[in-house]
Amino acid sequence: MNLALIVLLDLLVLYIVVGHSGLRRLYTRRARVRAELRDLEKHYAHLRRRDEDILPPAASASLQAAVATLRQARTGGDPAAAAACLERFQSGEAVSLPRRPRPRLRENLEMLVVALGLAFGIRALFLQPFKIPTGSMQPTLFGIHFVPQAEPLRVNPVTRFFGYLNYTRRYVDVTVQSDGYIDLHGVRRARPAVPFFPFSLVDVGDVTYRLPGLPDDVRKYLMQLHGFGTALKAGDVLARGALELGDHLFVDRTHLAFAEPRRGDVMVFITDGLRRGNGEALMGRFYIKRLAGLPGDTLRIRDGRLFVRERGAADFRLVDSSDDPGFERIYSGNGGYHGYTHMQSEFLAGPDETFTVPDDEYFMLGDNSAFSL
Repeated sequence: MNLALIVLLDLLVLYIVVGHSGLRRLYTRRARVRAELRDLEKHYAHLRRRDEDILPPAASASLQAAVATLRQARTGGDPAAAAACLERFQSGEAVSLPRRPRPRLRENLEMLVVALGLAFGIRALFLQPFKIPTGSMQPTLFGIHFVPQAEPLRVNPVTRFFGYLNYTRRYVDVTVQSDGYIDLHGVRRARPAVPFFPFSLVDVGDVTYRLPGLPDDVRKYLMQLHGFGTALKAGDVLARGALELGDHLFVDRTHLAFAEPRRGDVMVFITDGLRRGNGEALMGRFYIKRLAGLPGDTLRIRDGRLFVRERGAADFRLVDSSDDPGFERIYSGNGGYHGYTHMQSEFLAGPDETFTVPDDEYFMLGDNSAFSL
């Protein structure tokens, strides 16, 4: 995305969050006084409505009188009287309310409890935030991944700041200083560690280099760039590009309560109880994949495409855009898509191998099946 557009979007978000109070500083004194009087008027009106059933009659009448006084000062057209009214109400002398111990603390705690209750309730029942952990769905959804670049980096501070703010993108351009092998086993976390900006130390020969990311992430992108056991010479590029921490999304927890799973749906599922054919447990509790096979389907991968013979059908057919537009993107070979590969596992390992999905089970595939478990 164009940097100027990113900056404009970020400024818009900033304005939505804090822009109103910042914009008020540009008001004339008269307009600022009227705006603050309006805020106080709304505050006392809300306070009276909220606590009407528990306020003593005198306090309720005091609030009602305060609302009327503030409205009169705001609309009266006398700047001096409006300023004096504002000063009197800001001092707290104009309204008589029952004193409560630590009122600000109590109000903040009430707001915190309500906010947390809403957040956890929405998360548990409706929408759950989820971070893409791996590259198995790339380029549909990106996990933690490294974007290599061929040319030396020339990234200004503004681009770095907004790149991290929007994409958690961290740039690196490191050249090997002396000949040696990359010690992938010896990758370790750099100390002291800075929150949100982890670095790892990597040895090449007798020189140690500092690369962005946790040790596991650094091993992955060094393997992506150089493979295993590669010897580097002085002047070779160790890592040049950007580490991005992946996409974040909200998962709809209610959809399957009202609709059956459909071929092509992208789903997050829990791996509890799921095991490989050799009995090994899957790594990670949450996986995100595309639903490829329904109960009773027989599947086959040939020439990078997925074929299905549905329950009761005589022949295989191509799974295509009539099932879901995502399949056509996978087959296209454009934009980072490469089609389906024969996974190095017990399922669909060759062009003539098939797999029939058992009843009450579903078959999931990553869009980037070469790097999908």
